[in-house]
Amino acid sequence: MRNHQSNRRVLGVWPIPALLFLVQLSSAFGQLPPEVAKYGYADTIFVNGKIVSMDDRSSSANAGNIYQGVAVKGDQIVKLGTSAEVRALAGPDTKILDLKGRTLIPGIVEPHSHIYGAAIQYLDRFGFKYPPDGIIVSMQADRSLEKTQAIMRETIREAVKKVDPGQWVVLRIQGHPEAPNEANFWGWTRRLTNRKTLDLWSSENPLLVRPGPRGWINSKALEMLNDFLPGYSESIQETMHGDVIHEDIAAIGWVGSQEMSVIDWEIFLQKLPPTILAQALKLVSEDFAALGVSTFSSRIQFPKIMTGYATLAGLGQMPIRFAGHYEIHRMPTDPQQTRQIYRRTGGLQGIGDDYFWFDGVASERWDSIYPESCTGPDTQAPPHIKAREVCPQPGELPWDTLENALKAGWRLAGVHMCGSEAARSFFKMIDRARAVNGWSMEDVRAARLTGEHCNLIGKAPDIIQGLKDYGIYLSCGPNYLHDTRDWIKDYGPQIEPFILPFKTWLDSGVKLVGQHYGARARDQGTARFQPPFYLMWLSATRLYDGEVWQPEERIDRVQALKMYSTWASEYVLKEDKLGSLEEGKFADLLVIDRDYFTIPVDDILKIRPLMTMVGGKMVVLQNSLAKEFCSTTILPPTIVIKGRI
Repeated sequence: MRNHQSNRRVLGVWPIPALLFLVQLSSAFGQLPPEVAKYGYADTIFVNGKIVSMDDRSSSANAGNIYQGVAVKGDQIVKLGTSAEVRALAGPDTKILDLKGRTLIPGIVEPHSHIYGAAIQYLDRFGFKYPPDGIIVSMQADRSLEKTQAIMRETIREAVKKVDPGQWVVLRIQGHPEAPNEANFWGWTRRLTNRKTLDLWSSENPLLVRPGPRGWINSKALEMLNDFLPGYSESIQETMHGDVIHEDIAAIGWVGSQEMSVIDWEIFLQKLPPTILAQALKLVSEDFAALGVSTFSSRIQFPKIMTGYATLAGLGQMPIRFAGHYEIHRMPTDPQQTRQIYRRTGGLQGIGDDYFWFDGVASERWDSIYPESCTGPDTQAPPHIKAREVCPQPGELPWDTLENALKAGWRLAGVHMCGSEAARSFFKMIDRARAVNGWSMEDVRAARLTGEHCNLIGKAPDIIQGLKDYGIYLSCGPNYLHDTRDWIKDYGPQIEPFILPFKTWLDSGVKLVGQHYGARARDQGTARFQPPFYLMWLSATRLYDGEVWQPEERIDRVQALKMYSTWASEYVLKEDKLGSLEEGKFADLLVIDRDYFTIPVDDILKIRPLMTMVGGKMVVLQNSLAKEFCSTTILPPTIVIKGRI
């Protein structure tokens, strides 16, 4: 009561003009747009654009609502509408940016890219030598296996002369320009070398030979790995399916991508301070943001990677968002301990914040890409071809580990499910866990389990029905069309219907997202270069190496973009916050220099990102648009130094 009386006394002595001003101010406030009344004036407003929301979640080619303008306050979108409607949210400090007809879409959500691997190449910027004790050398393979082996021998012998005993030698083998994947294939098929041969060339120095995702180590390296990771030899025998292929994996020195990465991340980076690793990861993330990516997803297979991102997130310096699948079981150790590891943690998906969160458990080993994809009885081929197929079975380490994780309540995300018979095995493994936990099929669908790469899953009726029944999201790389000729060479024309039938899957109601966006867009000036929107173009054309492969499986360009936006947001469990432009969602925005939706399809290859905004903050602004916005260019330091604008 006293306060009201006090207010009346104060007002009673105010002059009439002041009272009129208060009335006018009150009236003006009452006419404020509701968004301003709720949030305050917008921080940034974009006008005169083609703003494509991608808010249609159906499997159709409908992109959803299209607007002229968008207003951003803090980290979220507060208004979409005409230019006039969003201008109404402008205050004295609002930045109003004229798009001049350019296209603005949601930031790319990339479901499967291990971008952190590139952080290693930036460590020298922070004064860290990689590897700290050793040398990396490179060579180019010959078309002849024997000549390639001779080049290897001489390269390794010369490298050993440059290091002290006990220091590492890493040999990277580049493919021959006429057959860039041939050396890689020799790696997959265990033809390139073996441990005993490598010992002849390097007996006192640990040696790693890397022609691709499969490589070799010598005895000194094997000794160090068993020292560093007790149980390594037993573990790799299981993870590399030694009993199935009738090989003693440790004895021949064969290693997979995970084992090579252990050397990279856990041995070579043992003494790397977390803050330095965090800054290298920040550079890689900024590189990716320059391609238009605002969110990516990947497995986290080693403690060092977890530490790096946890440090970066703790510093509040994550440039883009990261949905991580835990894969700590790929750190080679006692296989029996590995089988139980996720039972001991409990399900952790959902832990994190809006920039770094867990969304499940991954496994690179279920089956694999060319030439190991498991089609089982669905295809016929010569015995030596069928012998390459990696077909999961109960009792094997990957199967038991994933089944136990599922029983413990973990979501399985990022599991490499490449062939048709491997998909059926995945269904069986889910059923085994479901029977123990008493889950309904609706419970399973709610978990949003995922399968990766899916290059030979095919479109058999039972496969399509299983994918729908279990609600599995397929994360597929359109770039696996590049293996088509190799598959046909091995299996004949019977294999073609198995290769990425995108249209059939979408028409049948299968959940589909992309992967590998921008994987080679940072390789400008090399034969590896692919433009940022290459995979959308490839999905729409299926044109590779001068031929259109299964033209009936081409999809519309809008559907291709949904694989990296609308649908991908469901994959990372954040569809309520990202993947489309809607009021209340994160202001993760991408401005591109051409209209993706109307230009000739081949011009999609010419599209370049101009601006990437993540959570209302511009993390990339190319020079041409910065000039129009009367703003400062924002580019990753790596791009400025390399001269890539």
